[in-house]
Amino acid sequence: MTLCGMFFAVSKLFWILAAPSHWLALLVVAIALSLLLRWHRAAKIFSLMAVALLLVAWLAAVPLVQAWEGQYRRPPWPSHVDGILVLGSGFDSALLRQRHAPQTNAGVYRLVEGLAAARRYPDAKLVFTGGSGQLGGSLFPESDTARYVFAELGQDLKRTILESRSRNTYENIQFSKTIVKPKRGEVWLLATSAMHMPRALAIARKLDWPMTPWPTDFMTGPQTGRDIWEISGNFSFLDYVVHEWIGLAAYRLSGKAQ
Repeated sequence: MTLCGMFFAVSKLFWILAAPSHWLALLVVAIALSLLLRWHRAAKIFSLMAVALLLVAWLAAVPLVQAWEGQYRRPPWPSHVDGILVLGSGFDSALLRQRHAPQTNAGVYRLVEGLAAARRYPDAKLVFTGGSGQLGGSLFPESDTARYVFAELGQDLKRTILESRSRNTYENIQFSKTIVKPKRGEVWLLATSAMHMPRALAIARKLDWPMTPWPTDFMTGPQTGRDIWEISGNFSFLDYVVHEWIGLAAYRLSGKAQ
């Protein structure tokens, strides 16, 4: 296995253990087993840990996401754009083939915003990058979904570049740069989720590809409040921000981000 392949596999396996929502599920199982075995002290400790995790998700998840998403605001339309790079978002192209319609995925707004920019700058290159982020790989890359969505929205596929080998954000940008060979001084928009933008731009800087952030699918606004009953939503937010924190730290420690 190559070093890049090992990094990819370890990152996927690590997240299975690191996700806060997974910790909550494990704590619930631990509480049930402790009660079943009459380990009352252990059950009390696990219960307190679960309550603490719930409080963190309720009190901290939304403010953390707001702060993370607020790092890069959408700028005004540039006077000139040479290219638009749209990052993949885990689209399940196998499901597309089975259902003959794209899956529900908030990341589809990356495609919509990329297409909107391409319509505004008809001479700009439109690039979508996405192979398969699944640990075991997939026969059908994300780019199949991008091709389907772009075609349905009237994009000329002859003017579209689809990169289908990348497995993660680093490879998204690295492989795309190899294909398009951006010249010094060119203006490129980077279309990805607002939460994903800090990590993506840090990688682009490391790969010496200056890009203008074009954040999409924001999950919060400046005044978004907390809702104690949105347990799954709060944990979804907490999972996402922890994932991005860990991802950015791992990329920087491995020399893949700046």
